Amino acid sequence: MTAGRARALRMRAQRLTTPARSLAELLHDVVAVQAQDVTAAGLAVRARTTGLAPTDLSAALDAGDVVRTCAMRGAVHLLRREDVGWLVALLGPVNVARSRRRRLELGLTDDVCARALDVLREVLTEPLTKPQVVARLAGAGVALDPATPAPAYLLAYAANKGVVCAGESTYRLLPRTDDEPRGVAELVRRYLRAYGPATVEDFTAWSGLPEVEVRAAFPFDDLVEGKHGWQLPTTDAADLDGTVRLLGPFDTFLLGYADRTLLLDPSDAARAQPAGPHVVVDGQVRGTWRRRDGRVVVEQFGHIPVSELDVEVESVLAWV
Repeated sequence: MTAGRARALRMRAQRLTTPARSLAELLHDVVAVQAQDVTAAGLAVRARTTGLAPTDLSAALDAGDVVRTCAMRGAVHLLRREDVGWLVALLGPVNVARSRRRRLELGLTDDVCARALDVLREVLTEPLTKPQVVARLAGAGVALDPATPAPAYLLAYAANKGVVCAGESTYRLLPRTDDEPRGVAELVRRYLRAYGPATVEDFTAWSGLPEVEVRAAFPFDDLVEGKHGWQLPTTDAADLDGTVRLLGPFDTFLLGYADRTLLLDPSDAARAQPAGPHVVVDGQVRGTWRRRDGRVVVEQFGHIPVSELDVEVESVLAWV
C-alpha cells in the first residue's frame, strides 16, 4: 500500500472526505471527538459533517444524546449516549488508577473521593458550574481548594467512575445507559474503522490502555495487515485530489496515532505541534492556522490549493 493510499483511507475513516449528516452518525463512525475545549470540539465536528451548526452540538449536549466526559487517556471527549456506559466501564478504571498519585498529592484520598461521589449523586439534581459544585461539596463537608487543581481532579475521578459528565460549562449526573459491556477487541474494531490503517502502538497511544492488555485482546485474525498497519477487511476509499481541511486544536487527526510521520513530514514537525491547529491537504499537514481580528491566518509549508482553502476558511468563520 502506498503512503497516498494509506492517507486516503485515514481521511475517509475520519469522515474528512465523506462528511456525516448528523452527530449520531459521526460519533458512531469515529467513536469519539476530543473535547476538553468545546469550541475546538465544534471545529472537529464541522470538518467531518455537513449541514450542521454549533447550535446542533449544544442541543445534543443539552438533550443528553451526546455526552461530554472522560474517555481515552483520561481526556474529555464527545461520545454517543449509546457508547458512554461501556467505554467508561472499560477505560475509567485505567484512568482512575493512573491519576491516583496526583489525587493523593492534592489531598483527594480514596475516602474523600468516595464521600464526594455520594454528595455529587445527591446535589446534581440540576446542571451546576464548577464553582457551584465546589460550594455544594463544601456544604456537605467535602472541602476543596478552588485555587488548586483539586476540583478538576475530583470531577475527572467522578466522570471516570461513571457518576458525572460535563455540558458546555456545567456538570450533571451521567445519563443512565443500557449498553452491554464490551471489551478491548470491540474498541479496536471501532478504532480501526475510524483511524485505520493503524498499528497496535497507535491504538495503545490513543486509548490509553496498557499495551499488554491490548496485545492480548487485539483481534489479529479478523484484520488485514499492510505496510502502514492493520485495517478492517472491507476498508476502501477514493483517491485524494486537492482535498483541504482546516482542523482545530486537539483534533484527533494527529493525536489518534503514536507514529505521525505518514501525516506530518518530520521536517515540518517543529512548525506544527501535534495538538494543532492544522491545514491538511490530501491527508498530510501542509500548514497551521489561527484566527486573528476575525480572519483566518495561514502559515503554510507546503502547497495548499487556494480555491479549496478559501471554501474551508469561509466554513470555519461561519462556524465560530
